[in-house]
Amino acid sequence: MPSLFHKYNNLLKKYPFRTNMVTTGAFFGIGDACAQYLFPHKDIYTVLNDKGEEVDEIRYHPYNFPRTARAMIYGSFFFAPISVMWHGKTLPRFKNPFVSATRRNAMKNDPKLYPRLHFYDTFFRLSIDQLLIPGFVWIPLYNTVMVTLAMHEHPFDLVYDKLHKNWWNVLKASWTVWPMFQMVNLYFVPVHLRIVTANVWSIGWNGFLSFVHNTQGHGKGSGKLLEEMVDIEDDDEEVTMVYD
Repeated sequence: MPSLFHKYNNLLKKYPFRTNMVTTGAFFGIGDACAQYLFPHKDIYTVLNDKGEEVDEIRYHPYNFPRTARAMIYGSFFFAPISVMWHGKTLPRFKNPFVSATRRNAMKNDPKLYPRLHFYDTFFRLSIDQLLIPGFVWIPLYNTVMVTLAMHEHPFDLVYDKLHKNWWNVLKASWTVWPMFQMVNLYFVPVHLRIVTANVWSIGWNGFLSFVHNTQGHGKGSGKLLEEMVDIEDDDEEVTMVYD
């Protein structure tokens, strides 16, 4: 096992784009598969039993392979390359501008003060990451790609309608899940492993969203704040939402 991890670690360093594309696509597929198995789509019909009484009958939808394929395509060819450029190559270069050059040099050379400097820089990177990227990159991109891949009629009109109605709700929901995790991820995890770590965390996020969207009694009108915030789909629309 250690040998396998070392090989994978070396691949991430040597081929960050290709390795993360394969890994991210797999994790997105796993997340969608877990969501479908744990929280399957279901319809409730009113039927007559043998006694002529009306009863509710639950009919589960079969596993949706195209939905998983779309999740994997998004993860491999859209999410992963952008994540490598942002989390792997751009964001680590940002430094907290509120720490002067003189103070930075002093803290950098002092073993006792360096962790504090690292925290200042990490918090600044987290602020940029969470204030800009989810709302202006991941949410619009995910809606555009997934609606287009699903070949909805008038896809751009549907994307506009989704963003117009739900952008702020999805962003607020994202802020309840991701900032604390990303703080730990940016502070403790080596740069080349951060995307993989986030992918593991996103499996639970994807499952939660699918549960909220596809389980009767949750979403709008449930009285639960977080569930109402992330209820972003109409009843007739498919949901496989994963955001960062």
